[in-house]
Amino acid sequence: MQSDNKIEDDEKKESDYEQNKSVCKENISDDQRNFSNDEEGVEHNELLCKEQSDNSKEHLGFNKYDNLSKDIQEYYVGVPYSWEYIENSKSWFIVETSKNYKFFYNKKSNVKTWICPEEVEALLDKQNKEESNDIKSDEENDYNCDDKKEDMDDILKAYKELLIEKQINEFSKYENVLATILYDSRYLNVPKEMRKEYFNKLIKEINEDKKNELKILIENFQKLLKKKEEHFYYPFNEHDAIKVLQNHKAYDGNKKNNWLNTRNKLLKNFLEKKTKEAEKKVEHKFEEALINYLENENPKEWIKIKNHLMKKEKYDILSYKRKNQIFEQVSENMLREINKRKRKYKSTRDEKEYEGYENDKVEYHYDDRRKYSKKQFEDYQKEKTSEKNLFITILHEKLKCPTVDEELLKIEYNSIDNKNTFEDICLLPCDILNDERYKNITLNDNEKFVLYKEFIYNYIDSKKISFHKLLSELSINCINNTLDEIILMIDKNNKTFKDIKKYHLEETYNKWREYKIKEAKNIFRNFLMKFNYIKYDSDDYNNYKQLIDRLSQDVSYQRLNCVPKEREQIILSRIKELKEEHEKNKNLVERLNF
Repeated sequence: MQSDNKIEDDEKKESDYEQNKSVCKENISDDQRNFSNDEEGVEHNELLCKEQSDNSKEHLGFNKYDNLSKDIQEYYVGVPYSWEYIENSKSWFIVETSKNYKFFYNKKSNVKTWICPEEVEALLDKQNKEESNDIKSDEENDYNCDDKKEDMDDILKAYKELLIEKQINEFSKYENVLATILYDSRYLNVPKEMRKEYFNKLIKEINEDKKNELKILIENFQKLLKKKEEHFYYPFNEHDAIKVLQNHKAYDGNKKNNWLNTRNKLLKNFLEKKTKEAEKKVEHKFEEALINYLENENPKEWIKIKNHLMKKEKYDILSYKRKNQIFEQVSENMLREINKRKRKYKSTRDEKEYEGYENDKVEYHYDDRRKYSKKQFEDYQKEKTSEKNLFITILHEKLKCPTVDEELLKIEYNSIDNKNTFEDICLLPCDILNDERYKNITLNDNEKFVLYKEFIYNYIDSKKISFHKLLSELSINCINNTLDEIILMIDKNNKTFKDIKKYHLEETYNKWREYKIKEAKNIFRNFLMKFNYIKYDSDDYNNYKQLIDRLSQDVSYQRLNCVPKEREQIILSRIKELKEEHEKNKNLVERLNF
């Protein structure tokens, strides 16, 4: 019951307040007749209204609302809607509520009052007089309009710089950011009634300026990428690309976060595009190689040829799955062509196609004057292929560890004659020469020599593959060992790699070592990040010497003995990072103390 009575009393007080407010408006309308339409009259009306409303509020006893809950207070009075700072006052604001009530609030002392404090009233009177004087002077000096426009342009320019400095974007609301710019002179110089309007206009301008600037930066960066395109190599690592691009204006840009993120995306997309282009080129080469090798071979041998090609390093850029897909496409197309030819020859013997067969016979040392049927030619091809396979099989059986003669591999096709037979040049062992299967082979010396060279190359490739597998099992601590030392570690009995030259393994060793050095560098960088004895001033002579003495005891430092200059560069770059971090912290402390 008490709460109901209290609400009824409040409602009655509110109705009394509305009556007082209407009386206030009537008084203002009466007073308006006594004032002219100039700015001074308007200011007087506002002050008069404020005094009347203050008296009515005081009469109603609004301090009783302090005993009510926050929700009920907001119901009667409203919530703060706008804040207007009173210039030259000590943190005084005029706060207007959502129900058009105004009260005075001191931010430092947290004082709230409906009655205008004396010091504030004096400031407002002074401002009103100054504004009225300004109005009179403006009327007298209309010819200075151009100067005022220039002043206004300077004020708006400073206002725009303030918004940029505070990093206010297009999604910011005037009321939300007001507290951050309220005390700045660049904001206070703007006329009150124009502050919000120009705020919205300027943030749109700033947004457009940012877009235009970013567009120009993107265009310049893309030109730089095209210019430096030749310096990028597979596998197109981002780290390597940055080394090429850094220290260029088009790469640095304005060094803002928005540009850095955009630049990283552009660089990533560019490198991905280059990778795809490189893969397409290798795909095309792999497809051409398959067609050339498979064209004159029996389809039963295609799998072996494919496996041989897939092991070649120049096609390592392609995945195993992609190589198989290309092989399936090529083999399917070639089988389709073979079936088409078969159907044509079965239906009718086209003379042009038959001439093609005659030309093939000439290549295989057939007598041109003699007439052969298609079946005879196919039988000949099968016989030839089976003899080739038999010869390769004998080599694999009898030559487990062939001698790799570099001079022999340089000899070209058709260089073997009656004086220098294949057996004499290649020095085949007696096991092969006495084999009945070998004696029955009808291949000429040049054909045998081509197959023998291919066998030797395959043998070298197999040794490279086995060497690579054994290298991958070694520890990262072995990167300081030479190739000879690595071979001794892997091949303790000196049997596996004794038949081939070291330079055949050198490329594989260098690639493995380069990869392991990169891995060791990353480990050393991570170690330095956690190492407590490295400081921002560690590059001083005495400090640096002590630092190296401590670091030299760690394995991650010792691993990089093979690249001392690069190791030193990693240490210096870490010290540089600590210096920059120290300067930032130092500036922050100075600002806080200020």
